[in-house]
Amino acid sequence: MALQQLLLDGRPVAAGEERRLLPMIDLSAYAQLHFHISDRIQPIGGIAVRVVFGTPAPGTILLADSVAPIAQTSTPRAREYEVPAECDSTGIIISVPVVAPMLYDVVLTNRSPTARSQLYVAVFAHTAPRHDPVPAPV
Repeated sequence: MALQQLLLDGRPVAAGEERRLLPMIDLSAYAQLHFHISDRIQPIGGIAVRVVFGTPAPGTILLADSVAPIAQTSTPRAREYEVPAECDSTGIIISVPVVAPMLYDVVLTNRSPTARSQLYVAVFAHTAPRHDPVPAPV
């Protein structure tokens, strides 16, 4: 694995609280990200995760948390996932394709009525596969 970073290390997240992790990681070498979200003690139902990508521009960073794959649809799809409230798992891994040069932010929102006492978030990524040009026919 080329990237392995702990973004949140067992911190509490109150019911209704939003926590921004702001990792600002260069993604130029990666094609896919995997986020491991876990509460070692209790089920994580009601936790929402929003991935915000960034593109550096002179004097600013352009932000996006939605992608519109024009070949498939013109409707933007948000890079957000909410664990169903009835989920009784203490952890989940969410995979997200890299669509911009930077992982600007990961926003966690505890939409459940229960406070989370030990929430962890880690991100993993493999180096992007190399795409060699197809040889010309002989």
